[in-house]
Amino acid sequence: MEYIMKSGNLFLNDTLLVRIKSTFAGSEKKIFAADGELLMLTDICNLKAPLNERGNIRYRQYAMLDRNGKECAVAKPDYAESDDPAVVGWPICRMPRVDHAQICIGKKEYLLSMQNSQNYFLSEKQGKTVVQIMHRGLCGGWDIDAADDFAPEIICAIFVFCRYIEQENEFLVV
Repeated sequence: MEYIMKSGNLFLNDTLLVRIKSTFAGSEKKIFAADGELLMLTDICNLKAPLNERGNIRYRQYAMLDRNGKECAVAKPDYAESDDPAVVGWPICRMPRVDHAQICIGKKEYLLSMQNSQNYFLSEKQGKTVVQIMHRGLCGGWDIDAADDFAPEIICAIFVFCRYIEQENEFLVV
């Protein structure tokens, strides 16, 4: 199915399906049905890390929760192969680049990959792309091509996970 995401609203054939709303502060996002019913929440969770590993992305995960707070999916972000601090060391003037996350939705495992800041792919273990998210350029918004077995709220949560990955790569100003 081919969707369009504009201003946090997911459309199918000009019909609003779901919308994403941010909280005032923090990384939590709420996903609502077109009628305003809360469907899901997403957030970034920091896991307990040793003191010398506090900046390590491997101690962070993205959570997708249903309206009752029950975890229905989790994503574990990871560094780009060419930037992995365990292999090449920590960069001096920036954080290592994050370009993918392992996602477990129910019992299925997927790989969310960032091709660049405007193109993302969700693939099954066998490598088949099941969701493709592409920026629409100057007109704004995102084109999302997804397999039929993904509910609109799950597609929105995957989109939010893409934005979380992008946020991991933002330049920190101290």
